[in-house]
Amino acid sequence: MNRNFAIVFWVSLSFLSCSKTMAQNSSDRPSADQILQLSDVSRNGWDSYNVQTTIQNFEDGKMKDEGRFDVTFKGMYKTLVKFLNADVKGEYLLMVDDDMWLYMPDTRKPIRITPLQRLMGDASNGDVARTRYANDYAPTFLREEVLEGTQCYVLNLTAKRDGATYNRIEYWIAKATNRPRRAEIYLTSGIHYKTIDFDTYKEILGRTLLTEMTITDRLRSGRTTIMRYDSYSPKELPEKYFNKDYLEKLK
Repeated sequence: MNRNFAIVFWVSLSFLSCSKTMAQNSSDRPSADQILQLSDVSRNGWDSYNVQTTIQNFEDGKMKDEGRFDVTFKGMYKTLVKFLNADVKGEYLLMVDDDMWLYMPDTRKPIRITPLQRLMGDASNGDVARTRYANDYAPTFLREEVLEGTQCYVLNLTAKRDGATYNRIEYWIAKATNRPRRAEIYLTSGIHYKTIDFDTYKEILGRTLLTEMTITDRLRSGRTTIMRYDSYSPKELPEKYFNKDYLEKLK
């Protein structure tokens, strides 16, 4: 065997071995769709449930305001948000499929809004009302990466529904637990809009659920929003509550 042939043979063998290892690693990994579906579990308690939500807005480390909301999910595509602060008493946000409305007692008729519009601080309407990413986004696998000491899958999510809150998300999901760790949010223009860090998970009624996340504004320096989920509980609301024409009857 001459020297050149031996080199070519060794390089070919190494390439085949590397390709085989990569193929094995790829086949061992869940699909991007499976990873995304599993990640939704820790952000959603039950098929239908209620969660008390607190939003705190900070500028340069100082809290500017706080809002409290009663949020009830019914199935995959229905959410009713009741505003609890005294100055917005009687206001509701309703999401049904890809449609979203805001009801204020003074206007009498619900106003059509979008998930991307700000609800409070850096929290968009969709951050509160749309928590099942697997329904709204088409995922592709980007890479594996260590984020703050945790081995993560990194997915690229692109909106597949009109009601999706964002156009594109880069999403870090812990490999060992399938829990979301970070989301980098991008607008249709490609601008880096904000970062969401999924900070804290706790055991609640036999499930491990998200209880706190931090939203960092990438367009306005020094602005952050903390969302806390103070309690979860299974809850079924009658279908009539998820009709925009019924909102004025709610108290």
